[in-house]
Amino acid sequence: GRLLGTVDRSRALAVVHPGAVYVHQGSAFVVTDLDLEASAAMLVRGDPGYDTVTRSTTEVRLVDEARCIPTAQARMSFGTAEVANAVVGYRKLSRESGAVIEEVPLDLPEQRLATTAVWWSVPDDVASAAGVTRRRAQGAAHAAEHAAIGLLPLFAACDPWDVGGTSTARHPDTGRLTVVVHDAYPGGAGLAARAFESASAWLTAARDAVAACPCSTGCPSCVQSPRCGSGNTPLDKAAAVRLLDVVVTGLP
Repeated sequence: GRLLGTVDRSRALAVVHPGAVYVHQGSAFVVTDLDLEASAAMLVRGDPGYDTVTRSTTEVRLVDEARCIPTAQARMSFGTAEVANAVVGYRKLSRESGAVIEEVPLDLPEQRLATTAVWWSVPDDVASAAGVTRRRAQGAAHAAEHAAIGLLPLFAACDPWDVGGTSTARHPDTGRLTVVVHDAYPGGAGLAARAFESASAWLTAARDAVAACPCSTGCPSCVQSPRCGSGNTPLDKAAAVRLLDVVVTGLP
């Protein structure tokens, strides 16, 4: 019956879902039940020897483009968006090796969020000319999304948990390769707006961080994210650098 802490409702399904390992002040607990109506998660003390990472699906509908910066190669936009996120399961990861011990499905309700977002889109011919072929487009967009979110706190004074993102080789609302970064708060918290205003510096920093990382195919220092709902798959580090080069060219 003791209160351990509180979690934002938007993060609850990812952090305190049934079976989740929750660490509080150095002590591990395992979630036994999540009651969304009562806004309560029940936990028992005990370290199972593994960590948990959720698997989720995210779809973003771009509702309205309020501002844009068109360039010869890409289009940077800011506006409103509707985010639909569903946590579909979680992985138990060995604390020693990081290997997947078990994958557990979850049946949890979909969450919808009306918020603000910044997004950039690149035509297929421009991407192909830069070496981002159709086969590599999804991995490039996904890696660029992670890099951009990782560097955003330097420009928007936020925590990575304050934003979310999605990327696709062809978004239904743009018809192009598109990367979206959105505020994780209803109505937005001004973070996407700051990202749009500092787009050139922000994405240049993301591009430089990925290019300078000594790893060969991507690592947690550049394009991997511990919060990725698809298990950091696919990721294409080299193609992400080329994609970000295309996006920042021409931005004021």
